[in-house]
Amino acid sequence: MTTWIELLLALGTLGLLLFIPGYLIARFLGLRGLWAVAVSGPASVTVVVLASIVAPLLGLTWGLLPVALVAVSVLAVASALRMLFWRGQSLGRSEESLRPWAIAATAAAPLVILIQVLAMVSSPEHISQTFDNIFHLNAVRYILDTGNASPFWVSSLTSVEAGVPPTFYPAGWHALSALVVGVSGVSIAVSSNALVIGFAAFVWTSGIVVLTRELWGRRTVTIVAAAAAATCFPAFPLLLADYGVLFPFMMALSFVPVSLALLIRAVIGVHADGRERLPWLVALCGLLPAVAISHPGALVALLAFGGVVLLAALVRRARLYRGLPPGGVWPWVSVGVYLLVAGVLWYVLRPPADARTWLPEITVGQAIGEVLTVSVNGAPVNLGMALLVLIGVAAIFRRRTVQGWLVLALFALAAGLYVTVAGVPYLLLRDILVGAWYDNIPRLAAIMPLVWVPLAALGFTAAWDWLVAQRRAIARPALATVALGALVLAAFPVPQVMSMRQAVRDGQANYAVTGKAPLLSTDELVLLDRLDDEVPVDAVILGSPWTGTALAYALADRKVLLPHTLMYVSPEMQEILDGLDTTRAGSEVCDLLAERSVSYALDFGRREVNDGRHVYPGLDQLATSGAVELVDQQGSARLYRVTACG
Repeated sequence: MTTWIELLLALGTLGLLLFIPGYLIARFLGLRGLWAVAVSGPASVTVVVLASIVAPLLGLTWGLLPVALVAVSVLAVASALRMLFWRGQSLGRSEESLRPWAIAATAAAPLVILIQVLAMVSSPEHISQTFDNIFHLNAVRYILDTGNASPFWVSSLTSVEAGVPPTFYPAGWHALSALVVGVSGVSIAVSSNALVIGFAAFVWTSGIVVLTRELWGRRTVTIVAAAAAATCFPAFPLLLADYGVLFPFMMALSFVPVSLALLIRAVIGVHADGRERLPWLVALCGLLPAVAISHPGALVALLAFGGVVLLAALVRRARLYRGLPPGGVWPWVSVGVYLLVAGVLWYVLRPPADARTWLPEITVGQAIGEVLTVSVNGAPVNLGMALLVLIGVAAIFRRRTVQGWLVLALFALAAGLYVTVAGVPYLLLRDILVGAWYDNIPRLAAIMPLVWVPLAALGFTAAWDWLVAQRRAIARPALATVALGALVLAAFPVPQVMSMRQAVRDGQANYAVTGKAPLLSTDELVLLDRLDDEVPVDAVILGSPWTGTALAYALADRKVLLPHTLMYVSPEMQEILDGLDTTRAGSEVCDLLAERSVSYALDFGRREVNDGRHVYPGLDQLATSGAVELVDQQGSARLYRVTACG
């Protein structure tokens, strides 16, 4: 029960951090209603990531103070811009009021995803037992220890002895998680799960509903369909909370829908002049730091989608004016420059070559089939959503609107990227096109729901309208009424008990605490829980990070020599790893142990995450070594104290 109270406390703290600064900024800009709610999450993250950069420059420890200072500064800038350029305008006022059913659906969607996430993690203190989570959890502890959350600092966790400056690492997730832990006092594990719920359930749903409304209008049936469809695609957000685990990418990708909606309103919406477009562009620019510093992969996706939106706007202008539109050639030049810059960033923001090692796993035909059946990344066929998407595509051809052709182009882009990463065998071409996403199938699969949800909402609206018309036209309307009910059941509850249920089950395997869990077994977690009583606060623990010992840092608040698997190991550290179990008093290994305050060792056996096999000779024979003594044991998990050095 205590952990559930902790989760409520973490969610409450996160809600205040995500809502208050961003909502105030949105209102100061003039945004109203659902626009202000959807913008609040990413706008608050912009405040957090900017504060994480500014705080060390001002000599401030990471916490609420730098966040408050940056929030006040951004509010002042937003207020000044509004007074100077669009004073008196109330952005989005016509969409401010939603009908009760639309409000209910928009509020219910986060609850559905909340239930999905809780069913997946099972308990608030469970962690994702995956490779990347070692770094994510330990990075939060590192921020708390050092008081520095800058994206230009966090990477030093794994390179402290390399003698080189830290490189950029997208640390928005870790900065916010550390803030939640510092303010609420909950554990890092609970904070991590609270962030999953916050971005998956609330930021994603409000953003995708706003995007759908911007594309198709504010009809209640469309809003309800968009909110419901947001909970029906396994590829996002559950996949990124299961695979990897890709928390930062999930966070950043949840900001893309509302960012796209702002861009569409600015360049395709009806405006009297450029001044009416300006506030929407300013709001969009205000969200870019949140996207970029949370994860560059989401920024590249936004740049790609944004290019399609700008091209659609140019085509629309050309058709409206049947010649050279107002502004002459400058709009065309501007879009050309944008596409050039976006192409450069597409290339520059690619991760290093040794991180882009994933290969295609299926054929092009199979990849196309997965797109058409809404079952990307090998998920179960999602027939209900697939049918709605197909109806939505047909409705676009029937309506022939600019927004429809735009969504079709966005769908073609997202589908093309997925087919490329999943099935194209030409590796150089594939790397050029999808290297920004590590040549990795799940990352591109997670982008598909951004275009599927609007298409499904349009498809549901078209099917609903047709059935309503049939009910009015035929002599026996009861039949059409039953058909309407069947449409609702087939479209939304059925995916929850089929494809979404399977996605939750798949995720449960990575959060389950068992005797053979891939990262931390039941015994290992129990032993870590006792470390604070057995290991002094200033002691450093040695162990193989591949077996989960590295998480003594995040979960037990005890420093470890190796906080991650992929880190710089200096010659001195390697000497310790090679010679601990045979060391004697006065040896060089003892001197190195003393320099680094290493006085304990954890032995979690030979089972490694991702089924790896990494041998450290000095840790291989601790059970029979005279250099250490057993302090505590839980099953096969053992804690030793180094005694050979005195």
